[in-house]
Amino acid sequence: MILIGLGGLTASAQIPQPDPDTTARHFLIVASIGNLQEVSAGELAVQNAKHPDVKSFGQMMVTDHDDAEQKLLQLAKTKGYTLPPASTGGIRPDLNLKNAGNEFDAMYIHDMLAAHGNTLQTFQTCATTGKDPDVRAFAEQMLPTLKAHLESVKTLDEKYKELTSK
Repeated sequence: MILIGLGGLTASAQIPQPDPDTTARHFLIVASIGNLQEVSAGELAVQNAKHPDVKSFGQMMVTDHDDAEQKLLQLAKTKGYTLPPASTGGIRPDLNLKNAGNEFDAMYIHDMLAAHGNTLQTFQTCATTGKDPDVRAFAEQMLPTLKAHLESVKTLDEKYKELTSK
């Protein structure tokens, strides 16, 4: 076995540059996926819901979450965050919801209750503990709308209790 000494030649380790705030980027990815899921499910509600107020709620989801998505994408671009394609497009409707038939309204209301509860928690966490001030401000800006969505879906849940308790 022959060992070759390199003498003074050593591989210099590159000093790693600080990563961008992965917490902020992660939040934007999660929020983007959530927006697209809400838009997708809202479009289904507009098409498939039996009750006019459920259709109306679905349309509100499409409008508000599409608007939020545009703001989110602009923020990500401004901050230099690259979001993976899977989080910015190609979100398909939930197959159970798509194939719900007569159970659509009940399933949609149930899904929206769960989704908005989780989303509200995610946004509140970012708004209070987020490191990136711009991302934190975006989360804060969205909180009133998300709270209104949750209240609206709770009202639908109460109104259609017989549908959603099955």
